[in-house]
Amino acid sequence: MAAVVLAVGLLGLLAAPITMLSDHPDLTSRTGRHLLAGALGITSVVLVGVVICLIPLRRGEAWAWWAVAIPLFVLGIPIFIVDAMFVPARTRLATLLPQGLGDIFAFALLGYLMWRRRRKIT
Repeated sequence: MAAVVLAVGLLGLLAAPITMLSDHPDLTSRTGRHLLAGALGITSVVLVGVVICLIPLRRGEAWAWWAVAIPLFVLGIPIFIVDAMFVPARTRLATLLPQGLGDIFAFALLGYLMWRRRRKIT
């Protein structure tokens, strides 16, 4: 069940690409193309993560745990830090609270899944 909840939680990360594209970036500019590429990249990582959660992670395959954890370290935490440093003070709480809670929740679920897996082994 934890893997399914984690998959649903990953879908919440799609808020970032939706927000990135909501202003309809100008694709004739370099920045606009980079926004589109970033939004598509985040979307692909989220969708791959959901598939991993729903199939191999539910089966208890060890590699799947790492495959889901890597984006948290490589994408989730750095984006949280960048937002904490550069988002305007008036919107900082609204930006960081959902990200922080999502990251903590994801780490808790991954920790629980790892604990269950280790308990089964011993």
